[in-house]
Amino acid sequence: MRRLSFVVAPLALALLLGACGGDGDDSPNGGDEPTATPTLSPLDAQRTAVSAQDQPQVPDTPLPKPTPVPDDTPIIQVVAGQTRYAPTRAEFAALPTAEFQADGKTVKGVTIATLASQVAAGADTVVTIQGTRVDNLRLGAVRFALAEIAENTVVTIDEEGHVALASSFIPAGQWLNTLTGIAFN
Repeated sequence: MRRLSFVVAPLALALLLGACGGDGDDSPNGGDEPTATPTLSPLDAQRTAVSAQDQPQVPDTPLPKPTPVPDDTPIIQVVAGQTRYAPTRAEFAALPTAEFQADGKTVKGVTIATLASQVAAGADTVVTIQGTRVDNLRLGAVRFALAEIAENTVVTIDEEGHVALASSFIPAGQWLNTLTGIAFN
């Protein structure tokens, strides 16, 4: 029994002192002097330093408007496997067009289904369209199954020969300007 009291007495004393509390200042000098903060070695300071070179900030500036496309130059390249179709402005204008409402306006252009038929793309293919994003700040690409966008997405052409994407299926924020290529995979 005596051995048990030797074990219990210090434990009880520690609990009693802990319950008594204090003034809330746990610093060894009573709170009169500031406590020391850990310092880093020069090598550690160099490793953890943040500099302007770590993450460069590049301002977004609009891409310049492309120059007009000459009449005898292909305006877009459409590819499916080894089959390529690169129509000039006149050849593109001769393709059948479709018209529908998209993003609150009437759009008219060549459907993706028509372009797919020019390269004999299968109905189960995936379409990747590349161009400039609508905000004209970066290049972008959209990718959808042909079955989803074949009849409700068109490629339009402006007076200068630049082609753009419009769709009643693809959200307007994902439309592309100045298309560079369409691939059926």
